[in-house]
Amino acid sequence: MLATLREVLPEKGRAVGAFDVVGLEWAEAILEGAETLGLPVILSVAPHLGGPPLEALAPGLVHLADGAKVPVALHLDHGESLQEVVRALKLGFTSVMLDGSHLPLEENIRLTRLAVEVARAYGATVEGEVGAVPGGYGGEVSHEPVAYTDPLEARRYLAETRVDALAVSIGTRHGLHKGPVRLNLPLLEELGQLPVPLVLHGASGLRPEEYRALVDRGIRKINLYADLALEAAYLLKKVEAEDYLGLVAGMKEGLKDLAMARMRLWWGG
Repeated sequence: MLATLREVLPEKGRAVGAFDVVGLEWAEAILEGAETLGLPVILSVAPHLGGPPLEALAPGLVHLADGAKVPVALHLDHGESLQEVVRALKLGFTSVMLDGSHLPLEENIRLTRLAVEVARAYGATVEGEVGAVPGGYGGEVSHEPVAYTDPLEARRYLAETRVDALAVSIGTRHGLHKGPVRLNLPLLEELGQLPVPLVLHGASGLRPEEYRALVDRGIRKINLYADLALEAAYLLKKVEAEDYLGLVAGMKEGLKDLAMARMRLWWGG
């Protein structure tokens, strides 16, 4: 069933999985895993990753999410403009992110406040970001320095935007391949006192104990893409099948297993 971000976010000490999908096969695999575990889940679309345009992908995702046996939030990840946010809302997304993290704080607040105003009219929820998680998906290892979230800036941002969730930068990096990740757990301890659920971006490649340390300190939504993309590519090379549908079936089963393992770890209990 379709749900908003507020409706799928757990209490502190647990985190819901938010999986960036680039096709309906990925979405089907993740939903099957969530239904098997009986856990809520977030299907995200990040247009900058590629794949079908929103207008082509959204109807299928809405159909799958609406028919699921667990609550499913359909989320726009890293919306790059207010226009993109509006497009997603009109297509049936129940949650959106306006990513102004690379902008000056004043402009980030202004744009996010507008996104919140529009989303509320659709009954949707909004994620914002303060501090910028570095990296990208161009294939090279990012050596860009981490722009950590400033707690004082985060408090002001929350007071002036009233977002439903806040993405924070505490040492992780976006990308398929990245150098060593150094988590700033003391900073997360401080940010965990903010009156809002915290979101982790660039979460691929972490160890189980690192995930648990992050969740214990206030992370309640974890985004995943790179690990899914790498696993899908590996499986398509490994699976033995006579035709395309056989290959896809093998890939889906592997993605389902990966998603379930992460959901179990992040949800705990």
